[in-house]
Amino acid sequence: MSERHSLQVGQENIEYILTRKKMRNMRMRITSKCEVTVSCPFHTLISDVEKFIEKNLDWIKKSQSSILQNATSLEKYEYMTGEKFLYLGKEYTLMVKEGQTREIKSAGDYIFMTVYDLWDFEDKRSLLDKWYKSQANRIFADRFSYLKFLHKDFFAGNYQLIIKKGVSTWGTCAVNTGVVTLNFRLIYAPIELIDSVILHEFCHFYYIHHDKDFYGLLATLDPLYKEHSKALDRKYIDYTHYND
Repeated sequence: MSERHSLQVGQENIEYILTRKKMRNMRMRITSKCEVTVSCPFHTLISDVEKFIEKNLDWIKKSQSSILQNATSLEKYEYMTGEKFLYLGKEYTLMVKEGQTREIKSAGDYIFMTVYDLWDFEDKRSLLDKWYKSQANRIFADRFSYLKFLHKDFFAGNYQLIIKKGVSTWGTCAVNTGVVTLNFRLIYAPIELIDSVILHEFCHFYYIHHDKDFYGLLATLDPLYKEHSKALDRKYIDYTHYND
């Protein structure tokens, strides 16, 4: 259970969020919205919490100042109930609660997250990232196999799939080794756009360069490839649920 408190230190009024949990030592974090959060063992006295805050006041002010100075136009998340996240081209509402497990499930228009500590930002981000990865691994592999089978008359080779983060293109094709690499961020886009990227890379097993023959084959397999390419560049190319 989390509680909101206020502490007066000289001329400074410090608003903070206190969460009691099973742990040994107190821990403090400044959120991207400059909120002070403190986690502490269940039986910690408020006076000890406030001494802890007062002792770290300089660090708090420096951290808040740094966050404000480095703020960008990128959307920042606290991974709290009500925030919206993209998954397969659709916005889902995050629902977060504390519990004895650490897991994520999706149902309807919601992503349900259970964590040990509601205010542990890094843990929530890591958990959601892990969930996205597992979805990408499963969905990309399914679409890869399905499209290869659907167009087996064209693509009968022993192709392999790799999924990576931090790459600058949606996909690449290593013709000599038969390896297709897909950008992790495609998990934010609809299935038809994921399929379009996979088919694009498959076509490179026939034509290495983006020439007339390449686009002729791609148009046969994906008649809407131009629209799909524009949709990817317009909406999904810069989206991420974390700042990197």
